[in-house]
Amino acid sequence: MAERLIYTVAVAWLALTGVFLLVAFMPGDPAYSLAVGIAQERNITLEQALEIAHRLMGYNPKEDLWGSYVAFLKGIFQGHFGYSTFYKVPVVEIVRQALPWTLLVLLGATLISFLLGSFLGAWAAQKRATFLEPVVTMTSAAVQALPPFILAILILFVGAVRWHLLPLGGAYAVDMAPSFSFTFGLSVLRHAIGPMLATALPQLAAWTLAMRANTTQVLGEDYIRFAQVRGLPDRVIASRYIRKNAILPLVASLAVGLGYMLGGHTLVEAVFNYPGIGFYFAKAIAVRDFGLLTGLFSLIVLAVLAATLLAEILYGLIDPRVRVRS
Repeated sequence: MAERLIYTVAVAWLALTGVFLLVAFMPGDPAYSLAVGIAQERNITLEQALEIAHRLMGYNPKEDLWGSYVAFLKGIFQGHFGYSTFYKVPVVEIVRQALPWTLLVLLGATLISFLLGSFLGAWAAQKRATFLEPVVTMTSAAVQALPPFILAILILFVGAVRWHLLPLGGAYAVDMAPSFSFTFGLSVLRHAIGPMLATALPQLAAWTLAMRANTTQVLGEDYIRFAQVRGLPDRVIASRYIRKNAILPLVASLAVGLGYMLGGHTLVEAVFNYPGIGFYFAKAIAVRDFGLLTGLFSLIVLAVLAATLLAEILYGLIDPRVRVRS
């Protein structure tokens, strides 16, 4: 456990160092665009506006590289992820508003894709002698090859433009105020269905193919044959022996799948105009908001590493063989 934690911290340090170096060696002053806006709003000189912008961003161009690096890591450790030059607010404020919407979509997409994909993969492997297995396999391979943002465009066009079943954007209806009412909850769910489907479908196909391969391998194990010789019903063998053992390797890949979703989810939220982390990440790229881009990228890196560590711990808890080896 200690080795895993040290490894995660080391990878996080390397990733954050890469983010810092990318910004540090970027040509020009990243606070310049913010300073121009401040100078126009407050009717002050550009030099004075640059000083204000540097303080807001926690950036000092007169400081040496090592001092800036230490200040950057200290700010990340304290929860300060920078300042948005476009929205003119700290990145933490944007994250506080956007994170609940992203978590709603990602957790829903993860739950749907993992559970349904695991069931379909095991079912397809057990139907090897029928025409259903190649149909499921070929369909899953085709869906997995589609990028999430392409699926998002297709779902938006068909579901919102042609059939008018889904909204064109937003997290809830514009004429509604946030509340704990049933009507508001239905509006939130209706707006989340599109991004959730576009994110879940490629991963659903991936889990189906992975579970099919694992189940096929488990079906050839000796203890499955022994269970069949004992005369156990197929239903009992499938639930107690086949699916339980075939799904274990997928748990270790769950965080990797979550990271893939998070990466592909950026353009999905932009297509649906859904106000999550991915939407603001795409917006930061479009308007060259390096403060917001750096803060969100650092947050995404830390979130994926934390999810990976959690998956490894969970895998060790559900698989006794891993606990013995560790």
